[in-house]
Amino acid sequence: MRIIGVCVSVMAASQFLMGCASVPSGEVDRSRVAMAAVDYQERPVLTTSLFKSDQEVLSEDALAKIMTSKVNLPSKAKIAVIRFTQDEGGALRYYGSYYWRTEAYLKTQQEYLDALEKRLAGSDRVVQVVIMPSLLTPKEATISLLREAAVRLQADLLLVFRITSDTYYKHNWLQSDDVKAYSTCEAVLLDVRTGTIPFTAIVTSEKLDKKQKGDLETSEAMRRAEKLAVLDSLTEIGDRLSAFLKAVP
Repeated sequence: MRIIGVCVSVMAASQFLMGCASVPSGEVDRSRVAMAAVDYQERPVLTTSLFKSDQEVLSEDALAKIMTSKVNLPSKAKIAVIRFTQDEGGALRYYGSYYWRTEAYLKTQQEYLDALEKRLAGSDRVVQVVIMPSLLTPKEATISLLREAAVRLQADLLLVFRITSDTYYKHNWLQSDDVKAYSTCEAVLLDVRTGTIPFTAIVTSEKLDKKQKGDLETSEAMRRAEKLAVLDSLTEIGDRLSAFLKAVP
């Protein structure tokens, strides 16, 4: 699946919107995104989408209007959330070929969604968080089709995220094996009314662990470390998006 679209440049010279490492809270407090700048607020308001189709090239007039207009995000928004693509590597490694029927796997996926939903629901700008059902997920996930699915949910904003992760271990003779897990979460926020993307973020987290006495195999420690790394990434994404919504008018 692929996502094709045009992103409105709303990033200031900071790591507030995008970065692979955690952003210190003090730096976030000092940073102001471009959407809050005076010159941006003086632009005419963009109220409708000018993107006819992901497969068509924008006209020069449409492109110029998009780039010289501002986007007003709702003061109280309903956000739809969708996970983009599935990393089957970890699922196959830990749960087997029929991982989607494994209780532990299903509970872990629900924990990921709950962690992100909890962070978003804590924002004063968010009135409702809706997890988009897989039945509404188009096979070809273009911006246009994802936007249409969000419209059917009457969502103001659509958050699309993707998780990739991996684990490594070091065997120690006569000692517990060392385990290290990495998780990268990419997130894109779509303004459903205009089809623009005012926010993106990439967060990478890592976790160190050891094989414990209760672990039958090293893979159990690897699975535990990977889960914690993913949860950290999703929590950071939720915090960054909440801070972004708080900063913009």
